[in-house]
Amino acid sequence: MTVPADSAGPADPVDQAGPLLDTVLRDWAGRSRHPGLAIALADGRTLAPGEAAALVLRGLAEPMTDAQGVHRLVDGGEFTVVADLLDTADSPAGPAGTALLRDVRAGLDVRLDAAQQEALATVRSRVTLLRRRASRSSTALPADLARRAEEAALRRRAEATALLDEAEAAVHRTEQRQQQELRAELGAAELSEAHAAAVLACLDANEFEAARRLLTAEDIDMNGSSPAWVPRPPRWDPALGRGLTEILSHYPPESVPPRHDYLTRYVRLGESDVPLLQSLRALATDRHETSVADFASCLSAVLGEDVRKPVTFRDNGYHTLLTGLDDARLPHLPITDPAGVGLWVSATDAPPPDELSRPLVWFVPTAGPAPATPAGVAALTAVELLRVLAPPPAGLLSAPAHRRINLLRLLVPRLGPCALAFPGAGIALNGGTPREALAWLLDLHAVVPDAAGVHALDYESEGHPLVMRMLLDEVLPQRSADGRLGHTGLALVRTPEFRARVRSEVIDGLPAEERAALGLAYALHPEEPFWAADILTDLPLAGLPDDFPRRSGQLFDAEEVLDRLCGQGLLRRVALPDGTSGYRTLRAGLGALLSEGASEQAAAAVEVLLQRLEEARAFTRAAGTEKAVRHHAHQADNDLALILASLGALGEKLDGSAAAEVNRVMQMLPRLGGEQIRTAVSGHQAPPTLHDLGELLLKVTRDVEFNEGVRITFRSEPTGGAPVLAVRIGLETAFENLIRNAAQAVRSLRAGGSADAVRGGPDVVVRLRRPDEDGGPAGTGRWFQVDIEDTGPGLTEEERELLRTGEHLSRHGTGGTGLSATRGLLREAGGRLDILDRSPLGGAHLRVRLPVAR
Repeated sequence: MTVPADSAGPADPVDQAGPLLDTVLRDWAGRSRHPGLAIALADGRTLAPGEAAALVLRGLAEPMTDAQGVHRLVDGGEFTVVADLLDTADSPAGPAGTALLRDVRAGLDVRLDAAQQEALATVRSRVTLLRRRASRSSTALPADLARRAEEAALRRRAEATALLDEAEAAVHRTEQRQQQELRAELGAAELSEAHAAAVLACLDANEFEAARRLLTAEDIDMNGSSPAWVPRPPRWDPALGRGLTEILSHYPPESVPPRHDYLTRYVRLGESDVPLLQSLRALATDRHETSVADFASCLSAVLGEDVRKPVTFRDNGYHTLLTGLDDARLPHLPITDPAGVGLWVSATDAPPPDELSRPLVWFVPTAGPAPATPAGVAALTAVELLRVLAPPPAGLLSAPAHRRINLLRLLVPRLGPCALAFPGAGIALNGGTPREALAWLLDLHAVVPDAAGVHALDYESEGHPLVMRMLLDEVLPQRSADGRLGHTGLALVRTPEFRARVRSEVIDGLPAEERAALGLAYALHPEEPFWAADILTDLPLAGLPDDFPRRSGQLFDAEEVLDRLCGQGLLRRVALPDGTSGYRTLRAGLGALLSEGASEQAAAAVEVLLQRLEEARAFTRAAGTEKAVRHHAHQADNDLALILASLGALGEKLDGSAAAEVNRVMQMLPRLGGEQIRTAVSGHQAPPTLHDLGELLLKVTRDVEFNEGVRITFRSEPTGGAPVLAVRIGLETAFENLIRNAAQAVRSLRAGGSADAVRGGPDVVVRLRRPDEDGGPAGTGRWFQVDIEDTGPGLTEEERELLRTGEHLSRHGTGGTGLSATRGLLREAGGRLDILDRSPLGGAHLRVRLPVAR
């Protein structure tokens, strides 16, 4: 019989066997002894009978116990399968035979947890490396890559590996594409050999942004000013002698030839060096002020600076200044200060006292090894100085500048961070071009200044002194034994944690107006040039009130602020096609760093500026009010004195009750004098201070509730206080007006005999909240919100529109004027008043917003 196509025929027994067999195998306690079968069942697909049989036979071919099977699964990273097996063993309703697995349960939980933690560590390490590679190649990795990979690692190691392999392949494709593009650009560019070699070095290191920047840079040839052109001093040969006296005997002017001819290269010094050798002999014989002064003066002369500095005896030693270490090729460092660096010569080989300023050179006139030194102190022995004086190999010139560099090569690594920058300052690469100065700086710190490292650091810092100091502080300790900076050292300066530290160091110390302008520049003008007027136009986008553009100039002078930012290396001035000059953001690594969080930075800074403006305006108002009060109070006192004098004269002419009445009136008149005016406005003259908005509202609502005889409910959501900056009496007056208006509206409805007036619950509800912004954490918004709702008759749409546009509206002659004054009081506190649609309670709904005081 033919079965119609749309009818269901009997199922094939073979088709039913798969699901039925899966069910049986999943309940089989012995599957833990067949790891391949357990993994296949955990995949969730239906096994064909032949496949299931093959997996069972494979397990039989390699027999193992339950413990061995579970450990095999753990080793393979099948964590979900192991967890299911362990859950089955723990279940009271588990299938028969699971007790065998329970016997081997001891230690498996610990083993599983350790394996999962190891998998997590591997995933996190790979994600970190991928992010570093992605940052260098500008590859966009999925934002949730780390979370997905960690979740996969806890389930199955192979799943996490496949996910990260896919991400790594995407990064590799981007790297290959950038390599091809940049090498093609390099081939088409007309660059010098050294310039092209520097670009290739960056490409070989996958430093794509640094290579791209170098391609468009001006010629970078060193023109003979590379550190490689300064030969390093030779290693010391102990065959010259053990003691300093024996060693100096081989040096001119009355020298004893060394026993081996090859040693003559050390002692073949010129006549200009003889004074230094003689002063060294004298210092080694007897240490006193004159010998120290002679030695320091001769050493400075050898370095190219003929200056004699005074010597001070203190703490059983001699302190003076060593000059001649400054070099035009180097950045301005503490040790290269033209004024000189401290030089200490101990009378007893004791270390220098802590009170001496750092950095400090401790000269030890002996032939032994350099002693251990405290932080900021570099020891220099007589033998090391003689190494620096040794002439270079034949064919190379010897000059004071070479000796200066070699002496710094000895001292700078021993000084550490103290030699890098002055306290609180950065490292300005002001020697030659920034890249050349950076190469010299790395050379002094015993780092081989290879092109990729130099240009990567130059790209990340864009020459900013503070950033350069932080970069070197981070990467210098990572140099290898042969003095090279690998990818690991450079990767450290690209981590989110380090970037956050740099951003904080660069931005947090700026004034609020500079933070605001910088944030707006990087948030809104990351690519195109802009003008100072653009920043003022952008300011309302940072959360300012609607009337801000009319008084934007009160916040800051945009051009002056932008010029200061240019002077600090955070922006650049550019010439525009129309002949005017404008500004642009940085294009390199520092620019990308400043772009992160720029919008939030601008909003926070503008909030500070607004608060500062409101404080200044409040103080100005207080000063003006005080001046007016003095004038009017004085005038009132004068007028009152005339009135009292006239009434006194009148009273003298009257008798009896008439005179008594005049006297009674005279006793009442002082209330109208200047003291009453002073008392009335004294609260408004106070400068704005911090107040708890919740406590203030609670007081006002209780006062209005008592005086108006209505039921008022106050609800406050913020915990830990609600700080606002305002003149308290002004804020109290504003809220008292609003809440009293609501209470009077309720009373008017009652007086009219409306049935709506008889109801349960509160008549007026006042609610204080701090709304979140942009999905941020609860209770972290920048504004407090106060809603005032009542059960009164409410406002018509026409009345609401009049109030919203600022028109006066009054049902009793003064209400509209009171609302206008309330708006002014709230505006003085940096807030605003909104008239909303009808409240669910039936009456009006007003909303006040006030900034949270920081």
